Amino acid sequence: MLSSAKTSEVEVAQQKRLLVELLLQSNQTEIQTEVYPASLAQQRLWFLDQLGPKSAAYNVHFGLWLRGPLDMRALQSSLQELTNRHASLRTVFRLEGGELVQVVADRLAVRLPITDLTRSANPDGEHYPLAKAEVERSFDLSKGPLFRARVLRVTNTDHVLLCTMHHIVTDSWSVQIMAKELSALYGAFCTQRPSPLPEPPITYGDYSEWQRKWFKTAKVQQQLNFWKDELEEAPAVLELRMQRPRSSEQTFEGASQEIPLGDEITCGIKALAVRLQATPFMLLLAAFKILLYRASGQPDLSVGVPVAGRNSVETEGLVGFFVNTLVLRDNLSGNPSFPDLVGQVRETTLRAFANADVPFEKVVEFLQPERNLSYNPIFQVMFSVIKAAVQSDTFGDLTAFSYTVAPTKSILDLSMTIIEGKGGQFWAQIDHNTNLFRSEDVSRMLADYSTLLKAVIGSPEKRIMDLPIMEAAADRTAECSLPVVSMIGSKRKTLTVTSTSHGPKPERPGEPIQAEEKLLVGIWSDLLHLPGIGIDDNFFEIGGHSLLAAQLIAQIQSATGRKIAVSAVFRAPTIRAFAQLLRDDSLAQPDPIAMKLHNGVHNGDGNDAIPFFAVAAPGVDTFGFAQLARHLPPDQSTYKLQASSPVVWGRPFTSDELQALATQYVAAMRSAQPHGPYCLGAMCEGVLIAQQMILQLEAEGEEVGLFTIFDTWVLENSQIRSLWAIDYYMQRFRNFRALSRDEQFATMRRVFKRTTARSDTNSGSGWNRAYWPDKDFQPPRFRAPVLLFKRPRQPFFYVRDPQMGWGSRSMGNVETRELNCGHYEMLREPYVRLVGQTLGNRMEAIRNQQEVRSARWGVLSDPSRLFDSGTRAESAA
Repeated sequence: MLSSAKTSEVEVAQQKRLLVELLLQSNQTEIQTEVYPASLAQQRLWFLDQLGPKSAAYNVHFGLWLRGPLDMRALQSSLQELTNRHASLRTVFRLEGGELVQVVADRLAVRLPITDLTRSANPDGEHYPLAKAEVERSFDLSKGPLFRARVLRVTNTDHVLLCTMHHIVTDSWSVQIMAKELSALYGAFCTQRPSPLPEPPITYGDYSEWQRKWFKTAKVQQQLNFWKDELEEAPAVLELRMQRPRSSEQTFEGASQEIPLGDEITCGIKALAVRLQATPFMLLLAAFKILLYRASGQPDLSVGVPVAGRNSVETEGLVGFFVNTLVLRDNLSGNPSFPDLVGQVRETTLRAFANADVPFEKVVEFLQPERNLSYNPIFQVMFSVIKAAVQSDTFGDLTAFSYTVAPTKSILDLSMTIIEGKGGQFWAQIDHNTNLFRSEDVSRMLADYSTLLKAVIGSPEKRIMDLPIMEAAADRTAECSLPVVSMIGSKRKTLTVTSTSHGPKPERPGEPIQAEEKLLVGIWSDLLHLPGIGIDDNFFEIGGHSLLAAQLIAQIQSATGRKIAVSAVFRAPTIRAFAQLLRDDSLAQPDPIAMKLHNGVHNGDGNDAIPFFAVAAPGVDTFGFAQLARHLPPDQSTYKLQASSPVVWGRPFTSDELQALATQYVAAMRSAQPHGPYCLGAMCEGVLIAQQMILQLEAEGEEVGLFTIFDTWVLENSQIRSLWAIDYYMQRFRNFRALSRDEQFATMRRVFKRTTARSDTNSGSGWNRAYWPDKDFQPPRFRAPVLLFKRPRQPFFYVRDPQMGWGSRSMGNVETRELNCGHYEMLREPYVRLVGQTLGNRMEAIRNQQEVRSARWGVLSDPSRLFDSGTRAESAA
């Protein structure tokens, strides 16, 4: 209890604070530490941190512009007290016995560097670049500290306070706690009063230990079973039409844009929520899903939603990484009315929140989704509604304003955040990956969302496809990768999945085991707790997962003294393959043009399967081909053909580029298979390269036994120009109408200037000439037969041709197979399984045909082969 004498309170508080500061400055007292298990959420962030070079992708910050005479000593003491109160701010991470643990120091001296800009010629222009550099400095999770502060003095009475942390020790709720507590502490300390804050009842380490024990209860399995049913057969990835091709590994370069939604929308949404018996969050999420549906054509949508994860009163005042992620999956097929969609979202949300205790990391581990380095598992888009971190205009006796540094990193493809400001007004903010989305597309998406919300408020009874929207995603250049609406009746189908894991496989008989393999076998056995691991076992098929992969790499690095990226285990998931990477010293080398996706099992009769070559344009995602390789027959070798450059978007490939790529691909393919018959498959721009390869091969006298095409039209003269123009200009007009009056005038001026100044008839991106070449154009012809997988419904502006233009090019037959799915879903579960079966049967028929040809040629060259050895002996007698 505090003394009732105010002067005594002040003296004691001052003495305690002075004593603490003296102890922190002393080098004679050893810092004590406590060790706790890391929570599952922390394990995932630690793993992601280990995947690549140090990054600021998971940095979290809050900033305050403080106006008035700042008491620097009181601010320093306030930051020190904040760190003393919350153990998470004194935590670092390390591996102990293969387990990730939190190491919490009993004290940590907080530094408060000050950058003085008062003598600068342009302090107003300098503080933001400095603040940006500060919040983008990365952290070392093993060394810390993982919390830092800095002051920028702009004038004698204007200061910027920046507090930056790694997400592994904080979350959005925690940031609000820190801002509120820091203000309270500063207000007390600058007037010589003691801290007004009660001691936290527990620490984050206590919470992580409780979580570890909770995992052993029956409720965990119940919730995991719920999520298995909820997410069964969900599409693995969401692709938007305006999206650029993915790189082979996920990048985190990002940017952010925001717009105010205005009082009309804010009040309208709150009133409509009451009318529809929902919350504003549910309405805002429903509208966002309409936006995603219209931008992707995919009705089955899974969106990540962060929740506080603080289910007990003891955790409500703690700083730490408590936030959990729920996946809210809804199906927008059938063109429901907006109230019906809100009802579906409401039920989905309530079901999810009733099963929100199990961490998302546990759900991922339980579901075992297909791993792909190019995107986040289960969902790639997030939606959240939060309150602004700074909810007060005062900071002690100072005036405080929120100071935000726009993020330059994005951990997901797209994140929509609705921020409720101090006055209750909504702001819409989109963080996006700049390698996937252009700034102008994000701007239009925000405008689309505002337009959609206004329409919902004005006519809430309308069906979702009747609501006006600008459709920013409409981009004719990307039509090849445009999924159409797939009317899925239910998202709760039953699918029987046959396991691809057959347990540990023995090494090849009599094969000597080299030193690298022996080292890796020992590490794998200790890590996975499995006896008798074979060198051809797949790490992920015998129990390995992301965190174990990071631990595996850490142990290999420790044993070999070599720096190895965690992604190496994805490139080489078996001991044999990984050992070869170590021996070849090729861990950092780029992928070859011809990469084997599946090594066919030799059948021993000398008639091994003809390889299948999947052709991809540089820079595009090839995960679908890897999926396909797993569903072809076991003896079917599968290769991916993909160069690293040129990466092209926004225009078609030039003729020279196609010729050069085809030449490179043919040379790489012949290194694996010197002569035909060749079997190729491709999708989108890869089809153009594959077609050129076939023309080159047939010109050289080689046979192409099969050209497999995945839902791709011929490029030239396949679209009806007038219908295409109607679709294109209708979308342009909708975009124009949604602009402000000033933006409309600016657009008209640009169009007028471009129209009157145009003298070069060859200007433009080149798509017009590619789609509709001149009258002298002659379609290429080839002998290879075509196997065409296609969607049943194609965009209205294409010509009416069930063979998608390939019948006039192939002198062999065109066999079509329809799949009731979207464009990208074709090479995703469960449809890729059907594609694999059909393609596997066709490949087997080609092999049988080749065997018959070989036998016939053998008989013609040696008629004695018609008889067996016994018959020939009798004839000789």
